[in-house]
Order: sequence, then C-alpha cells, then structure tokens
Amino acid sequence: MTRHTRRIRRAIASLLILMSVALGAWAEVEEAELAAAYLYNFSKFVTWPGDSFAGANAPLVLCVYGRPAPEDALETLNGKPAQGHPVRVERRSRGDALRGCHVVSVSLSEQSYLAPLLSALAGRPILTVSALPGFVASGGMIGFVRLNDRLRFEINTVSAESAGLTISSQLLKLATRVVRE
Repeated sequence: MTRHTRRIRRAIASLLILMSVALGAWAEVEEAELAAAYLYNFSKFVTWPGDSFAGANAPLVLCVYGRPAPEDALETLNGKPAQGHPVRVERRSRGDALRGCHVVSVSLSEQSYLAPLLSALAGRPILTVSALPGFVASGGMIGFVRLNDRLRFEINTVSAESAGLTISSQLLKLATRVVRE
C-alpha cells in the first residue's frame, strides 16, 4: 500500500466519522423539533381549570425547567395560539418558582431533583412533561419514551386529574401507555 493510498483511506475514514457525528447532531435536532411539536399539541388537548389564566388573552406559559437541549426548538412555539391563548416559553432554573406556568417541561439535567420537583407541583394545575426515564411512573403527567426508534409518549391520568387537568380522549388514544391507577 502506498503512502498516497493510506492518506486517501485516512481522509475517507475522517470524513465518515465527521458525517456520523453530523448525522447524530441532526437526529438530536430532529427529535428536539418533534418534542416541541408534541408539547404544542399537548397544550391544545389539555383543559386547565378556568381560573388558571389571568384573563381571556393571557398567555399559556410553557416553562422549560433545567438546562435545555443545545438546539432548543421550543423557542419556535412563542406566540403560537393554543386554546385561544398565545404560547409563551420561559426558562426556569432549579429553585425558581413555577407559579404562572401552565406546562413545565422538565429537562434531563433534573433527574436527581425529580422527586422534590414533582412533590412541589402535585395537585397544582400544571402539566408536567419530560423525557426522563420513568417519569410517568414517578408521578409526572406525560413522559416521552422511545418505541421502535420513534419518539412516543405515555400519560399518567391520575396525576393530571389530581391537578385538575383534563386530558382529551383523543390524546389518550395516541399514548403508548395510560396509567389510570
């Protein structure tokens, strides 16, 4: 094998490595966009108690709790209408008050703090959503899960109902699993 052939092989190997890294990043961005679309649609198929909004034109506040993904697609939801309310995305860090939030999207960075967070939100009309493993079993309301390499979701109706939220039967039909007890 000549020196020239080895260089070409190394260049091709380097290119393949770069392409696989780029494709992995692309898949992450695609999944983030899909998760944002799911969150937006969740907000359209959940009913909050009447006094959850300050007024008829008050925003539906979607709070991102914890460190967001690098390519956070949730920003694209700002201003979109959901049940007659414009969506407003806000960032919240650990320890911040979650008053005023209608939806709390719990970032993967909050795994160690999930139990106290869900305990603090229990019974409050705030839809909790996350991709954390075991989120629904831990008392979260909607958990993202991977099924056959696809992003899907499961729902805990007990947690939602105890918070005064009603989840549309249409959304329940789409869930891979519904926890009712």
